[in-house]
Amino acid sequence: QSMKFPSLQTFVHSIRSVLLRFPLEIGFALLGTVAATVLIEISELKVAAENFCLRLIMVANLGLVLSLSLSLFFESNAFSFLKKILLRVFIILLAIALFYLIDPLKRETDVFRFILLALAFHLSVSFAAYFGKGHINAFWQFNRIIFLRFLIGGIYSAALFLGLAAAIGSMNFLFNFKFEWDTFAILWVWIAGIFQTVFFLSGVPVNLNDLEEDKTYPVGLKIFTQFVLIPLATVYAIILLAYEAKILIEWELPKGLVSNLILGYAVFGILSLLLIYPVRDQDENKWLKTFSRSFYYVLIPLILLLVWAVLARVIDYGITEERYFLIILAVWLSFICVYFLISKGQNIMIIPFSLCLVMVLSVYGPQGAFSTSRRSQINELKQLFEKQGSLDGDNIIALKLKPGKEDMARMINIVDYLVNMHGLESFSPILKRDPGLVADSLLSVQTKKKYDSRTNKWEIKSRQKLWLYTYLNLKPDEARGSILNLGINMVEVFNADLLPLNEADYMLPLSISSDTLSNIINARKLLISRVANQNKLKVIYGSEEKYIILDTLINQLDIELKKQKLADKQTLQVSRQVLSQNIEFDGLSLQILFNRINFNDNKDLLSANAYVLIKLKN
Repeated sequence: QSMKFPSLQTFVHSIRSVLLRFPLEIGFALLGTVAATVLIEISELKVAAENFCLRLIMVANLGLVLSLSLSLFFESNAFSFLKKILLRVFIILLAIALFYLIDPLKRETDVFRFILLALAFHLSVSFAAYFGKGHINAFWQFNRIIFLRFLIGGIYSAALFLGLAAAIGSMNFLFNFKFEWDTFAILWVWIAGIFQTVFFLSGVPVNLNDLEEDKTYPVGLKIFTQFVLIPLATVYAIILLAYEAKILIEWELPKGLVSNLILGYAVFGILSLLLIYPVRDQDENKWLKTFSRSFYYVLIPLILLLVWAVLARVIDYGITEERYFLIILAVWLSFICVYFLISKGQNIMIIPFSLCLVMVLSVYGPQGAFSTSRRSQINELKQLFEKQGSLDGDNIIALKLKPGKEDMARMINIVDYLVNMHGLESFSPILKRDPGLVADSLLSVQTKKKYDSRTNKWEIKSRQKLWLYTYLNLKPDEARGSILNLGINMVEVFNADLLPLNEADYMLPLSISSDTLSNIINARKLLISRVANQNKLKVIYGSEEKYIILDTLINQLDIELKKQKLADKQTLQVSRQVLSQNIEFDGLSLQILFNRINFNDNKDLLSANAYVLIKLKN
């Protein structure tokens, strides 16, 4: 049936019916919306209050989705009123527990925990009403309906926001009202938090089990799957199989990026199979059944390639969260392949159910992603310190011998990773001093009461890293030196040579992002700024204007990078002369010495740090 834009009367009626059917869900939506409103109003005022509101928003999101799963489970099964009340109380208690467990200000890993739980709980909504019943067509139809409802609600919400925002803006213009950005932000929060939620919940099917008889299948969905998703999956498969043949012939390690491509193929393929499920057995669609079967056979060698790519790095560098999830996804894809190749039932509900289970198990516990990664990296660090004779029992102690540059770099990288992802407290099993007490004392350097002022979390982490460098006698400057560091999407160039100030009268630091260097030299103004979206600096001294083109420098570094990749080295020396740029003005000579440059695979300058050496002319 066609859907009309909801009138105010329809919306009020929807609120009433939704409140009766989903009271706990609306409660969580209201909690999250109010918390988001308060967060907007107190922004930049008090970090503790902001953190409190952010945690409420996270918990409200998780509570809403989990309680919706529970409500759908109730409606498809005969539960007594008392059981429903008890289970809803359990959801509330779980939400309170999650509020105290999730603290993104303290632990960066809690952001990922929230994302994993949110994905898992969203997946649970898809099968909560049907798992174990065998109503596979009802499961498919239910997900089709709620997905379309969500999309339509998003369009309505966007239209409503744009209309009201335009009205508010016109009042600012016509009547000189002072509605600022926070008014528009709060408007969007209430539309997305309340209107969208009520609209979506009002469209959740009531007779869940009756959907088994619904044979609706949108023609547009078949066209999209047949001419977009399946061709994309096929292209991915051809490229990946050709690459696998190449590395087997040349017998070289697969590149890390291949993991993302394999997962892309798996996502496109599995999504295609789910979308064509109701029509795959029709006589005119026999080729779809052939695609379904061949997809899993093609996936098997790609899973082996994925495992090879991940294990090669795990053996050398240990497990991190990213590698953990790649391993888990490889295991999950293997399970899905085996199930659909062997099982005659072909129950597609196993896909969201098993993925939901994997995500939940990876969040907390000794088998979880974060515990496993932390243990692995701590063991890597212990082995490196043991190699240098700086292990006292289970504790690492200050380095007595100077390790090689590669080992020093690995130690520092692991220390940085553990502090960034798990906090200083993660070192408690391997330090003689209590890291928790150290973290509190480092925080109190700037603020007497924890989180009372807006202490930037990166500044806190920098203090913690600096303390560890000093305590363990690590030398980050010696490890990094003048090197070219490899990243997946970015290249960083470091130059830590001593600066020859004997040939300059002044030195100024320069940060090339959105900042502009400005100073007065000999009564004339010196300005250095980045030209937007170009590898170019504009330098103005007095009335003279000149440009420094960085394309040649970046091309030269890119050539060195390709050499490094061919040689498969970890670091590459970059001399100070390579990173120097000179420019002459009337009465002034400038030498810009870069000590850090970021550019991506397209050779676009992202950011840079440099020192500007200024020499006055007689």
